[in-house]
Formats: sequence, structure tokens, C-alpha cells
Amino acid sequence: MKSKDEILKIIDMLDRHSADHFEGQDLDFKEWTGRSMKDMVDKVVKYAVCMANGGGGTVVFGVKDKAVGRKNAISGVPREAEVTKLQEAVYSRTDPKITPYFEWVEISCIPARLLFMNVFPGMAPYTETSGEATIRIGKECVPLTGSMRREVFSRSGNFDVTAEIIDDKWERLVSLAALEKVREIMKKEKASPDLIKKSDADFLASIGALKNAKFTLGGLLVFGGKDALKKYVPDYGWEYRRMKDSTDYIVKDGGNDPIPIAVSEIEKHIMTENHITTVKSGLYHYEYKTYPESAIREAILNAFLHRDFKITGRVMVKLYKNRIELTNPGNFIGGITPDNILHHPPVARNSLLADILDKIRLVNRSNLGVPRIYRSLLEEGKEPPQYREVGNFIELTINSSELKPQVKDFLKRSYERGMDFDIDHLIIIHYLLRHREMDYRTTARVCQRSIESAKEILGYMENDLRILESGDGKRKIYMLSKPVYNELLDSSDYHRDMKLDDESIKVRILAILKKGPLTNAQVRQITGKDRFQVIKLMKELENDGVKISKQGRSSYYYI
Repeated sequence: MKSKDEILKIIDMLDRHSADHFEGQDLDFKEWTGRSMKDMVDKVVKYAVCMANGGGGTVVFGVKDKAVGRKNAISGVPREAEVTKLQEAVYSRTDPKITPYFEWVEISCIPARLLFMNVFPGMAPYTETSGEATIRIGKECVPLTGSMRREVFSRSGNFDVTAEIIDDKWERLVSLAALEKVREIMKKEKASPDLIKKSDADFLASIGALKNAKFTLGGLLVFGGKDALKKYVPDYGWEYRRMKDSTDYIVKDGGNDPIPIAVSEIEKHIMTENHITTVKSGLYHYEYKTYPESAIREAILNAFLHRDFKITGRVMVKLYKNRIELTNPGNFIGGITPDNILHHPPVARNSLLADILDKIRLVNRSNLGVPRIYRSLLEEGKEPPQYREVGNFIELTINSSELKPQVKDFLKRSYERGMDFDIDHLIIIHYLLRHREMDYRTTARVCQRSIESAKEILGYMENDLRILESGDGKRKIYMLSKPVYNELLDSSDYHRDMKLDDESIKVRILAILKKGPLTNAQVRQITGKDRFQVIKLMKELENDGVKISKQGRSSYYYI
């Protein structure tokens, strides 16, 4: 899929070529015609399905694809077009659901604005709820016929490979050690005793590991023996490295154990080096590990659950002196990216495997894995995890950041007072401990939320939780409230940070006054302060040469 910058460079070349010249598998230009809004909504839905079936891409609305010259080609999209309604229409009228990302792009030289619809690859084939479907083939959207649907289904590999049946007797393939391990886990997690006590065959069938008395691939991955896994899933396995530096390792291990045993083996390696820090708080001494166990377990399980079993590669865990890196074969699917992974609706590549792991209490299918990793790190004042795509692999990094016991103590006291912090609140507290201030855009970025959601979150933290306070400037800035400073930082930091903010305002006002006088109203507009705050501020600037012309409404300040 082309980036926004790449598409803008193409638009700059429309003076010499038509948009059709640049169209391809992942890019289309469409005019926003002057017909009814219903017709345009229908067109948006149609092209969302087309692009999704073709592997994803971008449709740029507001450009005539045959015209040459930017002024001729760029017709723009009217302002009455509402992105929210378009997104809802695509989502409600597609099966499986498609969630495109819409973005307004201003073309100042025309002037006009375009609407980019970015459609991500996912669980093809897609259809409209009416049953109609097209697929992107080169520059065209062609009907998705029955034979073509079968081809897309097999070629895309988006069907659930873990639901395939292994044509062999399950008794010859099963690992009794894996069965025992799973039952231990289920007892610990307080699963149904009746389920745990079932015979092996009934137990495996009831959780989806067996179908028609044969293993599903998902069941084999959880309960299969090493020889069976090597035969039927030759690319499956795990590797562990304790790294000496970026290129050399001290410890090497690996295998092709079934998932519950593999996770246990990797955990043992990490916990051996997961050093404990003892912190004194009052009469008590608390022990904290470098890496929270819950975060490590969720990360390892996610690597196995979301790996792509159709491509070569193993789950790799590298333990460095200052971080853990986990990689698994596969890319993000269904529109998930490193920038929206925290709140994106769950998209399962291996649905049956996820269902089995959920039933045996190893994972939770409600998209709680990533939030749990975030929460367990943030509640100790540590850095949040970092996700990225590296080629055909997904990489997760967990840094061994400094423990902040005062954060854990603060949260404990807050919970005891009946306060409740969700992941967004913890992220904001973490950010402000390091950066001291943030605005709406910064909040939206670090919390992976929209600007509107960021405003609501910050407002709730200020007005209801009372752990933030904001300034009155045009660009609203939030910082930790004074009581929170006293608990998490040094009370002097609060006054220092506030002073720095006032000093920056003074520097700005002095710079403007050197160019000409300002009235009280103009200073209010610049600073966001009220009339009396401005009078006090300008009084403080008298030593810098600021004077007032006279008293009354016609007065002004000058140097």
C-alpha cells in the first residue's frame, strides 16, 4: 500500500499525466460526482470491497482519472461528506466487516480537499451484505465470480489453517505430558472441574482439538507430540537466545514442543535471569522483578497464537541486558498496525487455535492480551511495549526500564480510595512523569485514540479523577495536579514546571512588544489568561521595560 507522501507526489505530477497513468493494484482515483449522497456511499462501499479482496490499497476520491492538469483533474470532495457515516456504511454493509481508514487531505494550490480511503488486507474474500463483490485486478474492479472466490480463498491463505484435519489417529499423535500440563493450568485457573475430569477423547473433542475423532491442526499444536509436530507442521518451533551483545549469545535453546510446554520452557529461561529488586516502603519490603511475569507470559502466548503457520520461521525470544525481543512469523492483519494495536477490535488469524487456548484458560479471546502487557508494565512505572513489523515478522520489545515503586504505591492508594484507572489513564500518567505536559494531539498519539476521545479522557482525568490540571491557553496543556506531584515527584517540580510555563509566556510577549504595542485584549488572546491575570503578568514585566500608555479601555502596553 502506498504511503500518503507517495500519493501526494503522484498528485503533483498530474500536470503532465492523467491520474489513470498512476493507477494500479493498490491505488485508484475516483471523481466525487454531483449525484445523490446515497450513490456516493454505494460507490465507497463497492470500492472498499474491491480493494479488500485485491489485497488492500487506497482509493483517492475527488480526482478525475482521465483529465490532465491538476486544476482540471482535482475536483475535490464536498464538505457535507461525513467520514463517520461513510465508515459506518462500509462496516455495516460488508461481510466480513471492513473498517477502512479515511483521511482528509487539503490541496491548497487549487484549493480543494481530497478524501483518502485506505483499505487494509484481511480475511478475504469480502462481499457486500447483498452478496455482491468485486476484486481489484490491476487497474480494474471486476466481478468476484464463484471460481475466482475459491482461488482468492486458497491463494490469500486467510482461511483458518488451524481448523484443518490431520488424517491420522489422534492416539498416535498426542503428548500425554501436554495433556497433563493443560489440566494443571486449568485447575490453577479454576476451570470447570467437569471438563477437566473428562476422558482424554471427550476432553479433546469438547474443546475443539478433535473433530470426527481426528486432531485439528490447532489441537495438534497444543497437544501433539514432537514427532507428530515435526511431521505435520515442519516449520513450527521456538528458539531462545540469551544475548551477550547484539551479535553473540551465551545461551541457546529451542525445540518444537506443543504450545503449553514451549511457553513453560521459554518462561523458565527468562525467569532465571529475571532479577529481583527489593524496595522498602514503610515497615515493609517489596520485591519486584525486572520483567512482570504476566507481561512475559502474555507476550509469549501472543507470539504463538498470532504467528502465520503458512510461512517459514519460528517464534524467537532474545534476552538482552536491557530488553526482551520476541518475534513471530507473519504480519499484522485486518487493519491492525503498531499505531492502533492497543484498541483495535480483535482479529484472529488462527481462530480455532485461539478458541482452544481460550477454553483451556491460556489466553483470553476478548483482545485482552495486549492491554494486559501494557497494564502490568505501566503499573510499575515501566515503559509500555513496542510493536513493529520487520519484513514478514512481528517484533515486540519489552525494555527493562527503571522500576518506579512510587507509581505502584500511588496506584494502590488510589484503588483503595475507590478510583479506577484504565490503560489510557496509566499511559498518560507514564507520559507526564517523563515529559511533564501534553496536549490533545500528543494524548491521541500515545493512547492510540482519536482527538475527540483524547479530549474526553483528559477532561475525565481533570474533572472526575482530579489527577490532572490544565492551563487556559489557546493550545490547552495538561500536567499532573499538585497533589499527584507530591506523591509521584517532588513538590518543587510542580512550581518549577509552572514557572517555566509562565516564563515562556513572558518571553513570547516581550518578543511581540518589540515589534509593536499590545492591548489587554490582545494579550488575553495570545496567552489565554483573563483580564486581571494579564494585568498581573504585565506588572511583572515592568523591569523588562514594559509600560502602559494610560488607564482605561484605550490603554495599551509598549516597550
